[in-house]
Amino acid sequence: MLVIFGTRGRSHTIGSGQFYCPREGGDRSYEHKEARRYFTLFFLPIIPLDRLGDYIECTSCKSTYYTNVLEAPTGATIQDVMTQAIRHVAVALTVADGHVDAAERRVATDVVRQFANVEYGEADFDDDLNNLNPAHLVDNLEELGGILNDHGKEAVLSASMRLAASDGSIDPTEIAVVEQIGEALSMTPAHVRGVIETAADRS
Repeated sequence: MLVIFGTRGRSHTIGSGQFYCPREGGDRSYEHKEARRYFTLFFLPIIPLDRLGDYIECTSCKSTYYTNVLEAPTGATIQDVMTQAIRHVAVALTVADGHVDAAERRVATDVVRQFANVEYGEADFDDDLNNLNPAHLVDNLEELGGILNDHGKEAVLSASMRLAASDGSIDPTEIAVVEQIGEALSMTPAHVRGVIETAADRS
């Protein structure tokens, strides 16, 4: 009888989840696969041999990537970070001058809804006023700063200036908070000043 033996590579799934697929440009499901070399008998894998490595495969487009692709934040993660950060910005700017009026509340809820693209009303804002500490603003923004490009950072700062001007004037304490926001987003002082001056001219 002729005995046919040899080796071949074979992959199997060792994990799964959601990731940002670079090829499709959005959140997709993935499978984490491990490749091994097997001893084969009559072309059937019998004995596992050396490990060849592992990789990520998009279940939608079937593209494969190194495992470090999972380090990129998903769109859902970015949205969560963005929402939390802009809510914190709204609270910090609203209380910066020591009082909260109806116009500020209205603009704060409007900015959060538009910027974070979530349902957000005055009851939500009241809850944030009671629970979000402006002293922790930087902690929220540093993570966001690592995600956003320059255009996104400018948008956050412009929204901050809109909030600062919502009561009809921009107080120095509010400017100080806006500058703090820009610094937390890793913007240069010159970049921050430019955005502030442009937004002030429009208000």
